[in-house]
Amino acid sequence: MAEKKDKKEVAVQEQDDFRTNNLVDETGLVEAAMADLKKDKDEEKKREIKNAIGVATYHNAKTRAELRARRREDEITKKKLDGTKKLLERLIGFETEIKDGCLVPTKNKCKEPSLTPVEYKDEKKKLQEEISKEIRESDKLLDKDLREIRSSYEGRYQYWWD
Repeated sequence: MAEKKDKKEVAVQEQDDFRTNNLVDETGLVEAAMADLKKDKDEEKKREIKNAIGVATYHNAKTRAELRARRREDEITKKKLDGTKKLLERLIGFETEIKDGCLVPTKNKCKEPSLTPVEYKDEKKKLQEEISKEIRESDKLLDKDLREIRSSYEGRYQYWWD
């Protein structure tokens, strides 16, 4: 019976050792844990700010590149509008002005040489090819700019669908 009591006492003593080892009774450990928590919070806030700056910088650069492309396209469109107006003037032999979104002939004679309907179609085709070439060049510039932005440091902050 004494053996049973000794075994029980040893078992209870071992359980008490485990429990004693798990107790948090040192104030230094609590203070260190609190300091670690504060440090982790600060690191997380720093990471969030860094991400926000990277995303904003990336999107601003991308938006500027797209804006430059739109401005180039606006210039190309103006050139196309002016070109088609001049070709029409040469075909009909009179200058035109825009009224309510339509080209209306004026009484002034066109200063440039006149065109036949066949020449008009040929010139219009040339103008369209020239405009298409300029649009392709503009698209290539935009593509190059976007590749540069995506391969920059800020490019790592782009979304996967971008």
